[in-house]
Amino acid sequence: MKTAIKKISLSILTTIIICQPTFATIPSEDILDFFDNNGIYYYNPDGSNDLCNSSSTTLSGDTTEEKIWNFFIQNGFTDAQAAGLLGNAMAETTLEPTRSSSGSHWGLYQWSGGRQATLFSKLSEKGLSKYTSSEYWPAGASKKIPESDFDQILQIELEHTLSETDMNWQEEIKKQNQPEAAAEVFLTLFERAVGGSEPIKYYSPYIGIKYQGTNRRRDYAREYFDKYSGKGTVVSGAKNTAENGKNVSIIGDSITVGASIAIQEKFSELSFSDINAKNGRTWDEGIEIASHSKLNDYVIFALGTNSANLSDEQIKNTINTIGTDKKIVFVTNYSSADENVYASNNKKFAEYAKNNSNIIVADWNTTVSKNPGLYMNDNVHPNTSGNTLFAETLYDAVNSNTNENGCSVNGEFTSLVKGYAWPEYHKAPFTNRMPDYAEAVTTSISEGRYVGGSINGVPGIDCGGFVTILVQNSGLEPDYNNYKGNTDTQEAWVKDHNWTLLNSSTSTPVDTSILQAGDVAFTNGHTFIYVGEIDGFDSTIASASYGQSSARAPMAGHESPIYGNGTTVRWYRKPNYSTNNGTTYGTNLKNKTHEEN
Repeated sequence: MKTAIKKISLSILTTIIICQPTFATIPSEDILDFFDNNGIYYYNPDGSNDLCNSSSTTLSGDTTEEKIWNFFIQNGFTDAQAAGLLGNAMAETTLEPTRSSSGSHWGLYQWSGGRQATLFSKLSEKGLSKYTSSEYWPAGASKKIPESDFDQILQIELEHTLSETDMNWQEEIKKQNQPEAAAEVFLTLFERAVGGSEPIKYYSPYIGIKYQGTNRRRDYAREYFDKYSGKGTVVSGAKNTAENGKNVSIIGDSITVGASIAIQEKFSELSFSDINAKNGRTWDEGIEIASHSKLNDYVIFALGTNSANLSDEQIKNTINTIGTDKKIVFVTNYSSADENVYASNNKKFAEYAKNNSNIIVADWNTTVSKNPGLYMNDNVHPNTSGNTLFAETLYDAVNSNTNENGCSVNGEFTSLVKGYAWPEYHKAPFTNRMPDYAEAVTTSISEGRYVGGSINGVPGIDCGGFVTILVQNSGLEPDYNNYKGNTDTQEAWVKDHNWTLLNSSTSTPVDTSILQAGDVAFTNGHTFIYVGEIDGFDSTIASASYGQSSARAPMAGHESPIYGNGTTVRWYRKPNYSTNNGTTYGTNLKNKTHEEN
């Protein structure tokens, strides 16, 4: 993205500036699917950001190139298009988000001028301004940045890329099916690095015009396409998920000792040697244990009961000792005798989770305070039922959808999404249901609950039916849609029950950076749900569709979070629903329809 300028004829610019379509009538479901598949993903810098934040796409991957590739794939770009975007980043900065030669051009795509100033403002809001200094400009300097900060910088830059819609570059790149052509679209319309020596070959109307590094960008795009095409989102490493406990280490005190059997029952493959717990253990003793232990990728630090009023130095020392390359789970503390004794600890845990992407909070304090009668007479140790709930709290925390601000949704919700919805998108018509969803539909029908329409005798192939069943059964809102109505009725229900409209108005596009798992979307005649980043699930949205030609069983959705069905997507959140401390709300489900691991 250089400042060299070459005059381009008005006729060429007229050709590429495409007006956004308007609709006189509501499109059919088939047309809706087409627009959803080719939607414009959008970041609204003026949107509210005072809620528990979750990016529209949380970064995933073991390497920088995987994280960039996955980000664009998850935001609706094809393999060829993602390769073109990634190839340009490699050619510009070798995938280093703080690269610069003089400061006039900076970042992954070498922003300058007002575009750079807007980006710097976003970095400043997150406390990351120091990384724009010359110390981090040279090649390799980004390796000095802590992983959590690096990922935040990279995510902000990628989202900033999608927020820039000048020249309609996203619409144009989504017309391309070859990586070389996609690379040229991004170079000409986004990078605009005119004045080089290598002509455009594939993207009309720029064929023959010379740009900087054209050949290199095309070559990198082809290399990435050949490397990743057909694999969807990618992770090259062999890290295990924490779901079964195989990749978990626990350092705890007497509460962990008492709950150890329940913990092993919950985490079926957790090794006994990975539970290091001792009666009376203090926080500082736990740091010492961590300093000489071989720790797995998820470290549950279940201490603090014997160390009220922890200092910032103690918590920072813990993070530095365990390392920013691991997920650290801090467990809030609780006393049934004095609810304020651990208030300082619990507040600090939440603050550090908000500002460190590798920290998760398992909110034992909130969970147990909502379930009285689970403590023994000493007011400190849980009874048998309490031990089971303690284990479930740990399990839900490490298996939550957690973003860089520590916000999370419980493991029950995630498990049901994976059990109810196909992890990849299938073109309509597609009525084959996941077994767990088929069972859930049958149970809902038997209990007189809403399942929506049927297609060729298969019930539950319905957007509103799917959202209703998922929201009810996950425990997010057991009474959701008790009007038992279709999509329009469901939107009326959330309004009547004081769900928060996340858009600044019903006609204003949502700021996608505030979406979190469990948020429900409505357009004219359609509803879907935001599920966040789930391993193995190809979208941050899950949806279904009703109609003979447009039927889709629940699956990873391709809906745009911004526009659909001829209108702005309206997003709602359950009132007071903020899970940035890992609070679980699915423990006492009245309608479980699947086996726990």
